[in-house]
Amino acid sequence: MLFVAILPLLASAQKEEVKVTVVEEESTTPWRGFVTNGFWDNWFISIGAGGQVYFGECDSKDDFGRRITPAFDFSVGKWLMPTLGVRAQVGGFTLKGLTANPANIYAKGPSRVDGYYKQKWQQFNVHVDGLLNLSNWIGGYRTDRFYEAVPFAGFGMIHGCSSLDNTKFMFVAGLINKMRLSNAFDFNIEIKGNLVPQGFDGETGGSKGEGILGVTAGFTYRFNQRNFRREKPTEIISTGVSPEMLSAAEAKLAEQIRRADRLQDELNQARKAQPQTVKEVKAAPLAIFFSINKADISKKEMINLKYYAEVIKSNPNQVYKVTGYADKATGTPAYNQKLSEKRAQNVADALVKKFGVKASQLQVVGKGGVDNLYEGGVQLSRAVIVE
Repeated sequence: MLFVAILPLLASAQKEEVKVTVVEEESTTPWRGFVTNGFWDNWFISIGAGGQVYFGECDSKDDFGRRITPAFDFSVGKWLMPTLGVRAQVGGFTLKGLTANPANIYAKGPSRVDGYYKQKWQQFNVHVDGLLNLSNWIGGYRTDRFYEAVPFAGFGMIHGCSSLDNTKFMFVAGLINKMRLSNAFDFNIEIKGNLVPQGFDGETGGSKGEGILGVTAGFTYRFNQRNFRREKPTEIISTGVSPEMLSAAEAKLAEQIRRADRLQDELNQARKAQPQTVKEVKAAPLAIFFSINKADISKKEMINLKYYAEVIKSNPNQVYKVTGYADKATGTPAYNQKLSEKRAQNVADALVKKFGVKASQLQVVGKGGVDNLYEGGVQLSRAVIVE
């Protein structure tokens, strides 16, 4: 009769596995810690209409209300993170003003009583803006906030339609007042100022800078994916095993595999030598060890279980007891009972599902927490015994 003794591997070299979870502390900027989205995420389009007023050298001589003209804008943009975004906007329409020069390229009609001439011309502009979501910056990122303040600034070009080429560089800044209507739609009131070079209205001399003040109202549609995901906490796992200990354990493992192969060869030869006789092969108990608070079977322990499964299958009439344990020093009695049962069940499932052992040959029992199942420390009590 052959005795197959496959001893536990790495039991003397193992230390308790230490699990350290590093969780980012709550900072003073709650908008941080979000995953940067993909290229096609968080795009939006906006459209608006309203009014605008041009401020030139002589325009203050006219009533403010008469200088208000229609304005429109259309935007395409993307939020790069909860606080920062970028957009391209095209806008414009009609502008009005006054000039003292009848030869001004935009002068219209006869002189007024006060000697000034009315101006009227078409303009359109294109600019790229950087967006800052001030509400998310200060109050933290939220998807259900009704109102958000979004200041912006950018640069672009403005073109005045006339017989002459009148295209100028301009600076843009303003504030978008966003009001949430649904997950996809916002209502916007946008206030912006365009600073253009002196002479855009055809007047020379006077102040160096002129500008356009505009207010528009409209809607924004946000495409899917619309929201940002927060990063998962970083988790660092340390086994507490040095490279030297790991090398020694690998050498022991290789030796045990060679020994198991020899025993398997002897078993096969014995079967061939006496084919007419069915003999039961008795094996020493097998111990499978686990990490603290874990019920997963390591790859190294799975090798031991593989060879012991052959022993069980060679004794089809014998029932083997699979008994799970936990160390009493860790956890409550109820928790240790469940953990020991789960460890035993995982070993039984591996024998049946992975290595082809019949379920009827196994009896699964959980013994809960115990003191010093083996000499050498409480970590050796975190085990399952198959016998």
